[in-house]
Amino acid sequence: MSASTFAIEFLPHRANYSVPVKSYKELVFGDVYRQQYDFSCGSAALASLLQFHYQKPAQEQEIFDAMYEQGDKDIISEQGFSLLDMKSYLKSVGLKADGFHISLEKLRKIGVPGITLVNFDGYMHFVVIRGISENNVVLGDPSRGTMVMPIDEFNQYYRGLTLLVRNEAKIGKAGFISDDNFSIYNAPPLETGVSRDSLGVFSITLPSAGDY
Repeated sequence: MSASTFAIEFLPHRANYSVPVKSYKELVFGDVYRQQYDFSCGSAALASLLQFHYQKPAQEQEIFDAMYEQGDKDIISEQGFSLLDMKSYLKSVGLKADGFHISLEKLRKIGVPGITLVNFDGYMHFVVIRGISENNVVLGDPSRGTMVMPIDEFNQYYRGLTLLVRNEAKIGKAGFISDDNFSIYNAPPLETGVSRDSLGVFSITLPSAGDY
């Protein structure tokens, strides 16, 4: 059921509120593009990073087409996109990016989102690291949506290499999730409702870049 077609209206005291109701799919994919193809997690992750973290309008299909056209088509067809393909695309839209061997603790201190390659369920898969808190990692997974995973658990899958944008640090930091209480479900209904009574009245320090 879509939030645009259904809402709850109620009247606590004087104020009248309209609270949108979202489906599970709308919640988990609210700030993550769902990959269109089995092998397009890279382009979907990159589109999510641009659209939802760096305020640059992006669509998976457009990015997929551009990276495929500019990349090694045989390798892409067999193995999918690489971090190098993503770095090249980011350069084409004015963002300087590099791959860094970096710990999750260091990435948390830097406080900007990035794209990393993980091994989930026996296959390599690109995800967006949307944020890191004291205990959890918030992921934007193109096949699963937003996920909150304990750091100790995620370290089992994390290979230590993350693609980070070097410029536009202020924008990147603004969307980095560091709240340990973050949940895709935790928006208080009354805070998301609209009170009808009230309507009138980088310069970031990074380790050396990887060899690509």
